[in-house]
Amino acid sequence: MLKTIAALIFSMCLLSQSSDAQVDSLKYILGKIENSNDGDVKIHTTASIDSLEKKLRGKNNLRGFRIQIFLGSYPEAKKLRATFQSSSDNLPAYIAQNTPDYVVKVGDFRTLYEAQKYLDELKKSYPSALIIPDKIEPPRLKKSDNP
Repeated sequence: MLKTIAALIFSMCLLSQSSDAQVDSLKYILGKIENSNDGDVKIHTTASIDSLEKKLRGKNNLRGFRIQIFLGSYPEAKKLRATFQSSSDNLPAYIAQNTPDYVVKVGDFRTLYEAQKYLDELKKSYPSALIIPDKIEPPRLKKSDNP
């Protein structure tokens, strides 16, 4: 199917060439298609698509779990969040108001089991940590290093 489409497109583009040149060009193009690595898909995005993805992030929050590690004043919550983020590069940390106090919640866990694994680890540094049901952000798309 792909070979047929490629042949039609390039035959239309090559009408001004002689028939031998057309055949050679078509053989070259079809050879490239046959020798390509099937199944290797790379996604290339523009800055506008990336900014749109960031703008829409949070609009389709899922139900899941987060681990609350702090409850207190805003300055203390802000300081603890910064400390946590510098020591933990794989878990996001969020500050939310729980009137009149503020809470620091970490993680975007889809299952209770996944949250429980991290809770056991976090209890060492934050003994009052607990799992709470919350709206979570969907998993982020992984970008390829090669454009």
